[in-house]
Amino acid sequence: MSDGATRPNDTESATDLTRLGRADLRKVRGDKRRSTILATAVEVFGEQGYRGTSLREIARRVGISDAGLLHHFGSKMGLLAATIEARDEMDRERREASEAAGATFVDTMRDQVARNTRSPGLVALHVVLSAEATDPQHPAHESFRDRYRQIRHQDDESFSRLQADGELRTDLDPERVGQLVTAMMDGLQLQWLLDPDAVDMEGLFEDFLHLLEIPDRRTP
Repeated sequence: MSDGATRPNDTESATDLTRLGRADLRKVRGDKRRSTILATAVEVFGEQGYRGTSLREIARRVGISDAGLLHHFGSKMGLLAATIEARDEMDRERREASEAAGATFVDTMRDQVARNTRSPGLVALHVVLSAEATDPQHPAHESFRDRYRQIRHQDDESFSRLQADGELRTDLDPERVGQLVTAMMDGLQLQWLLDPDAVDMEGLFEDFLHLLEIPDRRTP
C-alpha cells in the first residue's frame, strides 16, 4: 500500500485521538468542578443551615452561575442529595484515617457525634431530606433508600470484633446493632435540632453506648 493511501486514515486516527483527548479533558474538568461544588455545598450548609442556604451563594463561592451549578446536578434536590452523599464520604474517609492512626472504632463514632454538634446546618439538611424522601414519589427517594441500605450493615464486622473482645453485650446480634445505632442517632439528632439547649447529644450517645455495655475508655 502506498504512503498516499495511508495518509487519510492516519489523519482520521489522529483526529479521533484528539477528540477523545478533548472529551477526557472535559470530563476531568467536569468531575473536578463537581467535587468543588459539593465541597462548597457541605461548607455552606454547615455555616448557614438548610433553610438559610441559597444555590446562588454556593455558585458565587465556586465562581460559576446558578445555571452552571445546576448543570452538574440537574436540580436543587439533586444537589441536596449529592451533598449528603459527599458528607458521608468525607466522614468515611476521616474515620478510616483515624482508625489507621490508632483510634478505636467506638471513638470514631464519638468523634462523629461531636462533629455533628458543630454542624447543625448539615444535620438539619439530613433530617429534613431523609424525612421528605420517605415518599416514594420524592426525587431523592431512591438515593436515600440506597444510602440506608448501604449503611445498614457497614459496621457489622466492627461490632462483631467488639463482641468477641468482650466490649459489647453478648445477647445482641452484632448485625442488628448498627441499625440500632443509626436509628438512635437519627432520632437523637431530631430532638437536638428542636431543643439544642435541653438535649445533650454527646452525653446521651454515651448513655446509649453504656446500655450496650461498651466501655468508656476516656474515663481514667
